[in-house]
Amino acid sequence: MKELLQKTGFRWTAILFCLFLALSIYACGERQESSKFYYSPTWTRAGTVPFILGLQTVRKDAIGTELGSSYYESVCTMDAAGAGENFWFDVTGATLSAMSCSPTTDYLAYLDDLRNGLYGKIVIRNISGTLPHTGLDTIDLVFSPGIKSFDWSNTGTQLVYCTTKEVRVRDWNDFTGATDALVVAETSLETVSWQTGTRIAYVHATAAGKVLSIITPGGAATDLTVAQSVDKPQISSVNPNMIYGIAGGAYCVVDVSAPSVPVVILPNFKGDQPRLAPTTADKVVYSKTATESSGIYILNLTTSAETKIK
Repeated sequence: MKELLQKTGFRWTAILFCLFLALSIYACGERQESSKFYYSPTWTRAGTVPFILGLQTVRKDAIGTELGSSYYESVCTMDAAGAGENFWFDVTGATLSAMSCSPTTDYLAYLDDLRNGLYGKIVIRNISGTLPHTGLDTIDLVFSPGIKSFDWSNTGTQLVYCTTKEVRVRDWNDFTGATDALVVAETSLETVSWQTGTRIAYVHATAAGKVLSIITPGGAATDLTVAQSVDKPQISSVNPNMIYGIAGGAYCVVDVSAPSVPVVILPNFKGDQPRLAPTTADKVVYSKTATESSGIYILNLTTSAETKIK
């Protein structure tokens, strides 16, 4: 009997040892795989490039089965060559889009709270001083039911924004809407731009196609034809008559003082939300989201050369 108990105990000890060994090997085989995503770049007035960094981490076991994952997003900055990356602040869980920096001060703004195709607020962050930044330097401007697009004014003292039906302006730090004023009423508005000169550029959809219009607050709008228009406009700081944007799948420029068919700079353009360099107006930064070409790119407007910087 004693010998039987000894043998049985030995078997259970061996079984437990093997089980422990198997679990140890299994645990040691666990690994993490990380992927980075870069998008929504823009320019500061100093010529550096803020962007959104998405970091996805996936845990897998020894045979490749996913055990769990996490995803974090942050706003970072780098120079125009893609070097000197610095963390600014965490934005995990936000639905931010269309980052834009003031042309005269150290403030960055972006759209957030996406619902049914409209954004419920513009978030403004102070990007001066030490890093990283905290939530204490945040201003939220709330809009109901929501807005489509926005930009800073040429002086940095106002924001221009559009709903689907109106282009409006208000002071950048106006929480109550007391300074909010109508610029122009229109139908099917999609995007708006300012930053340079006295005129605002905006795009609205028509049955014939998208139309680019320009207006000085207090004045009347000038509409281009569909054939003369560009989408996602950006106004040149060197010559405010030159408006850059997308037309016919190409990145183009149109002279609104004597509009004609836009001049193609880069055909087969795949960029999203291209942003014109604020002072030199000689290059454009943008992201691509296609799997085979995702990342951040610079387009040299003089040479038409496209360079991936991140």
